[in-house]
Amino acid sequence: MDAVSAVFRQTILQAATPDALRGRLQGVFIVVVAGGPRVGDLVSGTSGDVFGEAAAACAGGLVCVAAALLLARLQPRFVRYDARHPEP
Repeated sequence: MDAVSAVFRQTILQAATPDALRGRLQGVFIVVVAGGPRVGDLVSGTSGDVFGEAAAACAGGLVCVAAALLLARLQPRFVRYDARHPEP
């Protein structure tokens, strides 16, 4: 499933980014893709150690859903994204 989401992320990045910014955003994208999971591992491991695995997993899921809803509210263009007509 991660491969499918990676294809979508890369397609959106390439199609919707202006040419002048594409290299910079690709660099940021690589840092996020490489470092994001490690930071998540650290937070999950620490939370699981402090609060227990089940509580950490439930809280992490709730935070993820809340963050997705908040970002959808703050970035409505992302929710309406259409690959056939990307908006830069």
